[in-house]
Amino acid sequence: MKSRTRSLVGRRVLATAAVLVLTAAACGGNDDDDADSVASTAVSAATTAATTAATTGATTGATDGGDAPAAGEGISLAVNPWTGSAVNAHVAKVVLEAEGTPVELVDIDENATWPGLAAGDLDAVLEVWPSGHVDDYETYITGEGTVIDLGELGPVAKIGWYVPSYVMEEYPQLATWEGLMDPEVAGIFATAETGDNGQFLMGDPSYVSYDEQIIANLGLPLQFVVAGSEAAEITAVQQAVEAEEPLLFYFWQPHWLHSQLDLSEIALPEVTEECNASAAAGDGAYACDYPPDVLYKAASAGLEEKNPAAFAVLQKFQLTIEQQNEIAALVDSDGMTPTEAAQTWVDANPDIVAAWTA
Repeated sequence: MKSRTRSLVGRRVLATAAVLVLTAAACGGNDDDDADSVASTAVSAATTAATTAATTGATTGATDGGDAPAAGEGISLAVNPWTGSAVNAHVAKVVLEAEGTPVELVDIDENATWPGLAAGDLDAVLEVWPSGHVDDYETYITGEGTVIDLGELGPVAKIGWYVPSYVMEEYPQLATWEGLMDPEVAGIFATAETGDNGQFLMGDPSYVSYDEQIIANLGLPLQFVVAGSEAAEITAVQQAVEAEEPLLFYFWQPHWLHSQLDLSEIALPEVTEECNASAAAGDGAYACDYPPDVLYKAASAGLEEKNPAAFAVLQKFQLTIEQQNEIAALVDSDGMTPTEAAQTWVDANPDIVAAWTA
């Protein structure tokens, strides 16, 4: 490995995001009143935009030959601030609009999505990571019944702490979190911003995460730093690997970046019932690994009555890890827009789409 300056200036270059960065819900905040307010504001803005489009004759689903045949009332899909969520929603939009249902996509934080679904301001979200939303499931699905579980999306996902594999080869003690207890080892991740402490890099501040709690509760000499977006974090990782610099960061599977870079996960303490209870209570005592997440979809309880055809398609909608990574790579690696990537993939996979619309 090259000698290191440990200066990762590139990680501070924030990519311009096409999403709402909702700091009120940052890092797994559980302020329900703030989430309700944010969701209402975001959805109202999207609704206004949709109404304006309809007034000018640019309604979603219209073609040069006239409006597409209606297959029920138009619906709204939540788009959370990561590429996987975006490609799910854009693929569903392409498919539903081909079936005659207008679709409005709403950029919104994952926490604010839930009160939006409960109020009926949003109709569905197509990627929920259950480990971060135990309390939301209990509140809105099990308790109120204002939101319903639409079934599994397909991928089994996993959040974790990662380093480039060359770092773990040089510091094999990083195979587990105990290696980070050594200030000299943690110090290889230090930056001018973090001083003697190592930097732990997070992506979008609105992601549900327990990393600050894990760092504090395990007594690790690390400082939590936010890149600002998924794109900014990916840029930091790519720059670190290109320069063979050390970097410790929050990341997840599935993600197309794993097919391009050799990354290794640091083993955190096994998930316990106490940690599960802490996650549900939001008491700040979490000190475990992230559990595997069977990703699922959720919808407003009123969607089936509002648009039975769209409801049926979204129930059947599924993607494998490989399929989602393929579409996401068209966006993040090949430079397509999510709309272009979705249309490209749908056109190339008519049999899969036919199973959803049958």
